[in-house]
Amino acid sequence: MARLTGPFFSDDAVDTPFWWDAAKPAAPAATELPAQSEVVIVGAGFTGLNAALTLARAGKQVTVLDAEAPGWGASSRNGGMLGPGWATFDTAMAYGPDKARAIVEESFLALQHVKDVVAREAIACDLAVVGYFRGAMTPRLYDAMGRNLDRIRQVMPCDAYLVPRAEQLGEIGTELYHGGLAMPGYAGLHPARYVAGLAEAARRLGVQIIGGARVTAIASQAGGFGLSVGGRTITAKQLLVATNGYTGALLPFLQRRIIPIRSALIATGQLPAEVMDRLMPKRRMLAGSQRVVTYYRPSPDGTRILFGGRVLKVTGENVGHANATHLRKQMLQVFPELERTPITHYWHGQTGFTFDKLPHLGEQEGIFYACGYNGTGIARASWFGHKIAQRMLGSTDAPSAYADLPFSSRPLYYGKPWFLPLAVLFYEMRDRWDQR
Repeated sequence: MARLTGPFFSDDAVDTPFWWDAAKPAAPAATELPAQSEVVIVGAGFTGLNAALTLARAGKQVTVLDAEAPGWGASSRNGGMLGPGWATFDTAMAYGPDKARAIVEESFLALQHVKDVVAREAIACDLAVVGYFRGAMTPRLYDAMGRNLDRIRQVMPCDAYLVPRAEQLGEIGTELYHGGLAMPGYAGLHPARYVAGLAEAARRLGVQIIGGARVTAIASQAGGFGLSVGGRTITAKQLLVATNGYTGALLPFLQRRIIPIRSALIATGQLPAEVMDRLMPKRRMLAGSQRVVTYYRPSPDGTRILFGGRVLKVTGENVGHANATHLRKQMLQVFPELERTPITHYWHGQTGFTFDKLPHLGEQEGIFYACGYNGTGIARASWFGHKIAQRMLGSTDAPSAYADLPFSSRPLYYGKPWFLPLAVLFYEMRDRWDQR
């Protein structure tokens, strides 16, 4: 943890997630690595821990390994927003209306899965269905939202609805947008508390979770796999890789298909209740319509604003200051009256995107995987963990609509997104063109 200094930072501003104030991932404890386990899961985030719960309930011996503290990665760093997958509809339509409908319908199952797990395991993570509003940057984009809503309704029922500019102050206290789209089913939660609750629930079922156990190599062997962990070896009959944007070179098949992208957030200091009532009257999850996405929400207690978007600077000096400055500038475009509000936290995490903008789960040379949530991973990662665990158990119960999707890479891509700066520039130019 480092202090952040500057004219718009609070005196105690830090470069760690706001979520960690209440639920910092526990430091890796010195735990003996077992020589073998029936199932090994690499990655103790939403995917890996949900898989562990399903497998353990079926009587499997499960060991979960993580290079850092369990939940240290994107699972305790994201914006805590989850909901039905209406945004995937257009992408899924490439496979036809039946597949698009099946994929969106499964997103409702994913959301319900999180609700069920939270209730069953009594996880105190501030889960609340509050809805979502996406603001249109121009009248043309508002009209485009309406046309897209019509396309969805030609294929399946949809409870989303347009909010005209004249009524948008009931959704968000800004004049920036020209109306927008409201989606009632979206929810918010405290992601660090959620992942910590998953880990505790898994431990109660006998799952061994070992932090500080970086897997450096995987080798096939008779009857399963051998995993190298800091000069030690653990063998497993079944193996699940659930590392998403942090996979790297561990599994070359995924390295060529997952695009690691950093996303960052800032948190404001506490705001008066009347200000929050004006800026976020319904306490919804919020976003703008730009291709270079910004997303924001109230803190679970409704006293702060958390604002997220792309990382401007990845390496070098003053990374936190540069990225926080960039995010604050975007926040002030939405809420100019926050000019004098201090920033108390800056942090970033690494997400996993795919070339087809859809998540994937499956099996490659006997190794199971689930990944590629494209920045919307709480519900889908949780659900994919459960579904891939069912597949590992040999269950034929309701296979996932995602299971048969082709998972393609691109020529010359080997895990380092050299094209990302050009892609961001292209999307920013299109955003400016849309807003002309």
